[in-house]
Amino acid sequence: MKNPKTRAWIEELTLITIAFYPWYGRAAEIVFGRRSYWFDLLYFACVFAVVDYRRIKWDKVSRFAPFLLIFLWSAALNVVPWVILKESLRRVIFPFGVMLFASAVDWDYDKLRRLMIYITVSGLLMGLVAGYQFVFKMAPQSEWLDTELDTDKTIIRVWSIFSIPTYYSLFLDLSVLTALGLLITAQRWWERALWAASFVAFLGAQVLTYARGGLLATAFGIFVTLAVENLLVAAGLAGAAVLSAFFVPALRDRFMTAFSWAYVQESSQPGGRLYQWGRALENVGILGGFKGLKRLLIGSGPGTFGTQASISLGLNGWLRIDGMYFALLAEYGVLGVVSFVYFIVSTLLEGLRNVLSRGNRHEQLLLSAVLGAVAAWAFHGLSDNAFDYFYLLPWLFSYAAIL
Repeated sequence: MKNPKTRAWIEELTLITIAFYPWYGRAAEIVFGRRSYWFDLLYFACVFAVVDYRRIKWDKVSRFAPFLLIFLWSAALNVVPWVILKESLRRVIFPFGVMLFASAVDWDYDKLRRLMIYITVSGLLMGLVAGYQFVFKMAPQSEWLDTELDTDKTIIRVWSIFSIPTYYSLFLDLSVLTALGLLITAQRWWERALWAASFVAFLGAQVLTYARGGLLATAFGIFVTLAVENLLVAAGLAGAAVLSAFFVPALRDRFMTAFSWAYVQESSQPGGRLYQWGRALENVGILGGFKGLKRLLIGSGPGTFGTQASISLGLNGWLRIDGMYFALLAEYGVLGVVSFVYFIVSTLLEGLRNVLSRGNRHEQLLLSAVLGAVAAWAFHGLSDNAFDYFYLLPWLFSYAAIL
């Protein structure tokens, strides 16, 4: 696009659509009663209009390319039905498109800050919905807690505009760190007050999800963000965040039951995490007998074993693997997991180098928050399938490309 002003407007529109993508996607599901791809088409129209493909930083995009190739290879060799494949495509091709756009943008300090403000506003609107659920006791009760050992029937778990609290917790991973980045780089008193209030609100919402993985991931993200400035302070604040959870009885019980023998036994039953992880290992032949080199290396194919792509179509029954890396292993095999871990590790390492090389302190701090957000998401993937809910992926993959 030759007109710089028009290009700038469309680029800004694309940043806004990235930040508010979760709202559009959820609204489309509610209004049309099914998944809508119109927003994806709108997004790619903006990308096509804005991106100067000569400016794409292929070194950043190439981090995700190996996993994309394994995805296509696994789908082809396993002859995955199109009805399943198209749901999985959205979780892989769409974020790849986000990375193409984000890598070609000239991310100066002001532009990155604007994207983070848009994301924070989007997150605060989610928080208003969660607050309404909490005040009026609309949230799911103890049936949403993943263990029957919890006996407190007064627990209110917020889920905002999403279907379950765990999904909302994934958004809060990034929201907390985004608000923290705006806070530690704010230069006016009213900005500090605004972003501090946002940061505290997001932390409170994370507590009300009662998602153990989310709370630990947020603490880890805070540590990564602040460690750039002061390692000891970062460790102290992250440790305090975890310990503070034990002053809330319901949270303390949630954490403590995870280390009990009764929880291990329950988790080993159908529906529990240990059971799910065992099924994932069996699917590729690591447990229960070797199923062939193809199954071991590339899994059973995208969307074929307990991820949301197939469950949303009424397939695979109740089986859904909680744990991003186990889920990827089941469907994409060892090569899939290795290529995805490569994407995460290379992104974090390059992001760390990028942060440390910045001479401007405010740029360094803002980028450290982006690094912390990606690190929190990757950490959360240890306990929940953080790659399965694609409404989050535009936020995540934009940040990944920026690093």
